[in-house]
Amino acid sequence: MWPAWEDVEKSIPQSFRVAYPDTFIILDATELRSEVPSALDLQSGNYSVYKSHTTVKGLVGIAPNGAFTFVSHLYTGGISDPELTIRSSVLKLLESVPPGKNVMANRGFDIQDLLVKQQLLL
Repeated sequence: MWPAWEDVEKSIPQSFRVAYPDTFIILDATELRSEVPSALDLQSGNYSVYKSHTTVKGLVGIAPNGAFTFVSHLYTGGISDPELTIRSSVLKLLESVPPGKNVMANRGFDIQDLLVKQQLLL
């Protein structure tokens, strides 16, 4: 269930509110190890350099209160974080977030240019 900003704001824990008052969602990619496909083209598409194995990769979004608010479909493990973000449809959902709010992600999750278009901060 995709929440409205007002609902997220009401449920931000006090300790989180002090440091990150404008955070709407925390995004992270997760990779799950998969069997090695017999087709070579699928092997290369599913291979994750990060995990050194074939994987599938998905995007999850968590509200500051810890509730899961977004779970994408799974994609091949070789997909980049920006491409995963585009294909997952989370950007379409983020259009409902007021400008100037924050999306939190780890340092290596390079999607700043995608969020600028929607006037959101990383």
